[in-house]
Amino acid sequence: MFGIKANIRIFSVLIVLFLLFSVSSIAKTVKVSISGTTENIHAFQEKNITYFSFSELADIIGGTMDWQIIGHEVSFREDTNKFMFVIGSPYFNRNDSTFNMTYPVKYENGQIFLPAETFIHFMDQVFYQKISWDKSTNTIRLDSEYFNVTDMAVSTKANGLLIEIFLTSALAYDVYVTEGNWINVTIRGGMLNIPQIQSRLDRRYMYNLKTYQQEGTAQISIRLKRKIKKWHHKLQNDPPRIQISIADINFEMEPQDSSPHIGPDKKIDVIVIDPGHGGIDYGAIGPHGTREKDVALRIAKDLAKLIRKDKQFKVIMTRDRDKTVSLQQRADIANNASCDLFLSIHANSSLKKYVRGWNVFFLAPAKNDSARAVAQFENSAFLRNQVRDNNYSSDPDNIEYENPILNILNEMIMTEFQAESQDLAMMVDRELRRKLNITARGVDQAGFFVLNKVYAPSVLVETGFISNKNEEKLLRSKKYQKEVANALYNAIKKFKAKYENQ
Repeated sequence: MFGIKANIRIFSVLIVLFLLFSVSSIAKTVKVSISGTTENIHAFQEKNITYFSFSELADIIGGTMDWQIIGHEVSFREDTNKFMFVIGSPYFNRNDSTFNMTYPVKYENGQIFLPAETFIHFMDQVFYQKISWDKSTNTIRLDSEYFNVTDMAVSTKANGLLIEIFLTSALAYDVYVTEGNWINVTIRGGMLNIPQIQSRLDRRYMYNLKTYQQEGTAQISIRLKRKIKKWHHKLQNDPPRIQISIADINFEMEPQDSSPHIGPDKKIDVIVIDPGHGGIDYGAIGPHGTREKDVALRIAKDLAKLIRKDKQFKVIMTRDRDKTVSLQQRADIANNASCDLFLSIHANSSLKKYVRGWNVFFLAPAKNDSARAVAQFENSAFLRNQVRDNNYSSDPDNIEYENPILNILNEMIMTEFQAESQDLAMMVDRELRRKLNITARGVDQAGFFVLNKVYAPSVLVETGFISNKNEEKLLRSKKYQKEVANALYNAIKKFKAKYENQ
């Protein structure tokens, strides 16, 4: 009898251990390594396939998810990319194409889960960061430092065309021309940021732009519209880049196209720094009382100090102390100074206290709810003035609809410097990723009044979420403020090197 009871107890213990082992093998987490930090997101395993919470990953990398209960569809938007999933299906749409990730989308506890082994590489094909899945360490890696061939620019000169390929450091390369007006650049040890480079296809100058990535080498091939007769190349520094000059004294752009003119005098030497809010406008306030206006001013002063010390630029601040400056006045200060670059510095806020990370915005119609919310808040001082002066509804829930200013702004967004502003935003993004060890929410776009009124390349930088306790503490620290300022200054210098005298 004793033996039977003992066997039953042992059997019961074995069942419990089996259940515990089974649960632990299913319920687990996946690490997300980004910008020097590691975060955990929910995951589970099914038939040796790791499913990760795409809902949580989307929150880390930025972008917007929309749910359509009818049809069980879920969409995700980030920058110019849109993914559309159907729960229970292995097929998904990315922009205008359909792909098969072999294993179906899963829905658990209000989140969607995707198979890491078969989906991550589809993200990697279109994101500006390198995204990879390491099964041995159970880690999704987002690495902006992975690429050493980061960007490309094409511009006209008095005697022809200049092609520049931007590197993180000097690399050995070869340039050769093939039939059909193809100019080919092979870079030894090169790792291409393919989405960024392919975005530089310019139909004014070229028929086609192709990129090839192989182990140990990379190639960029450009099919130009003009016949290639005389050309030469050299490696330049600060920033490192391959320059290819194609001589053609008869070169003319198509009549409907014209080169963008950066600043009033083709020199990039007047920088306007705009510390957000000020005076009676506190901006966002953190849980421990930190005020956005104070953080923005301290970072702006650190940046101004760096710029003045280098003596390459003239720097103007829209405010250098705690005073009220309207959005219109800020734009007027920039335009009256004939500014070449305009950087507006802010700190973000959200009702969701866990939301974190920095953003870089340029002026264009907002593509997601998150960007619209940021623009709405940053435009709020201007909107309040309009409501007061024009007797519009003071109900904040109705302002967007009853006040015509936002509608006009969305429809009349200035596009003259949009491409250059986006490029500046990408440079700021890269430098912030190098300097800061917090979540990178990347580059986004929205309709900011202050940027819309400035006639120069402009960006608005949200340096972190003041509503998040950990990031509020960072935003108050002098070390973090200086790191942000250094990143912004490095981006300014790289923009100058790329665009000046084009």
